[in-house]
Amino acid sequence: MTSAKVITRNLFANWIGHGSNLVVMFFLSPFIVHTLGVTQYGVWQILTVLTGYMGILDLGVRASTGRYIILYLGKKEFDKVDETIRTGLGMYTALGGLIFLSGCILGVFFPVLFPSVPQEYRFTVAILLPVLAVNIWISAVRTVLSSVLSAHDRFDLARGSDLVMLAVRTLGTIFALIWGFGLVGLAVAVIGCNIVGLTINFFLARRVHHGLCLWPLLFKRERISELYRYGLGAFAIAICGKIIGQTDLVLVGNLINLEAVAIYSVGAMLLYYSDTLLGQITTTLFPPLQRAIAAGEMDSARRLVFRQVRLSMVLGLLMYVGYFTFCESFINLWMFHPDIFPLAAVKSAAQVMAILSCSKLLTLFGFGSRTVLAATGHIGFAAKMTVVESLTNLLLSIIFVVVFDLGLIGVALGTLVARLLTTTAVLPLYACKKMGINVCHFVTEIGGRGIVAGMCFLVAASSVQRLLPSSNWLEFFIQVAVAVVLYCPIALLFLVPRDDRKIIFTKFRNTVQGNV
Repeated sequence: MTSAKVITRNLFANWIGHGSNLVVMFFLSPFIVHTLGVTQYGVWQILTVLTGYMGILDLGVRASTGRYIILYLGKKEFDKVDETIRTGLGMYTALGGLIFLSGCILGVFFPVLFPSVPQEYRFTVAILLPVLAVNIWISAVRTVLSSVLSAHDRFDLARGSDLVMLAVRTLGTIFALIWGFGLVGLAVAVIGCNIVGLTINFFLARRVHHGLCLWPLLFKRERISELYRYGLGAFAIAICGKIIGQTDLVLVGNLINLEAVAIYSVGAMLLYYSDTLLGQITTTLFPPLQRAIAAGEMDSARRLVFRQVRLSMVLGLLMYVGYFTFCESFINLWMFHPDIFPLAAVKSAAQVMAILSCSKLLTLFGFGSRTVLAATGHIGFAAKMTVVESLTNLLLSIIFVVVFDLGLIGVALGTLVARLLTTTAVLPLYACKKMGINVCHFVTEIGGRGIVAGMCFLVAASSVQRLLPSSNWLEFFIQVAVAVVLYCPIALLFLVPRDDRKIIFTKFRNTVQGNV
């Protein structure tokens, strides 16, 4: 079993890597919005969403390749690891033509799908979509090589590569906008950072996985069959995840206007990046969980599941209750501009953030259930439930906007209500059943404690906001710092197991005594 030291190292490496993305997003996003303007920024967001849709045309090959690399390493079947890597790359390369064709078709029909896009941007979009489709293939190869690093528990190397990519993309974005290259410059920055990342990951993967072979590409029937068996479930989850997470922007652009796309994006942006930060918990624990299950070490696997959910609850409550409480103050300081992003836009974006924060809170009880089911070979059920949630989300969002005329709030409510009606309880309880975890114990230890801790923190954060009003960044950060300090004892009391509390208190006492 992977040692606690290695898990801790990997988790902190992942948090540092993706926390860096969060910091860059915080400083860079207002610059992009204010430089491009709301309309052009709305076009870029639509391009980003469509590119994400093209990426899921791999039919789950990328996700299944990473999973089987880890599985066969756990079983020490190294010949199958090599076959999986080469077959995955071969299948994705073959699918690259379909992705490129989809980019060309979307470029041609973009004005039909989004008639509110000004004429001056339509030719640029028609060129950029096929180019971004090629970038999807580059990204996929880079991800497969990153999976090799992750399978060997070298998340530190993988995140180091990501930090270099982040630097390239950030500098590329800044210079592209300063020099007036607009959408084309942003696309070049994205492609450039992926090429850099691909190169670095190739050399790192060769260093970690001795005998790494990427060529010739392989199309072995047995590997293709197993990749698709798992991959189709992953594909269903991915496409439904896009419906849940990003189709909101498409609906806003189609049913409302491009300016509304920019406003909704601002409200959802911090949550999107926070999801990535929170998701590093499951990303880090998935390889040891998969290896434990493959080796039949179910007690170890169950301990990893509880640790995964508790960690996500500790971090998730802090983030999402905090976003719900401080959203309007934050967006006002972050994005307000009297001409480009006025107070009305700030208020609408804050409402979106508050509703989406509530929807995210609903997922914490069963956070990581999909990866648990994937590790146990029950990804099909997770896929079905995700399909139900995504279709419910899509239908409710349309109803709330078209029938009840709720605008941006209606789109966000569609996400919240769909999640509440479908997967909030079903997925975690099913995962408990498949892992042999007592449901009553899980509900009490995770759900009950999480609700109490969340309510206590909500009261504390709301009190801080009333007692320490903010009108500038310094006062806002003081607010947040005080709220975080108040949250720490709440999390320790309700969310951290007793044995872990003893370890924390012992280390704290020893540190204090050592400094005296």
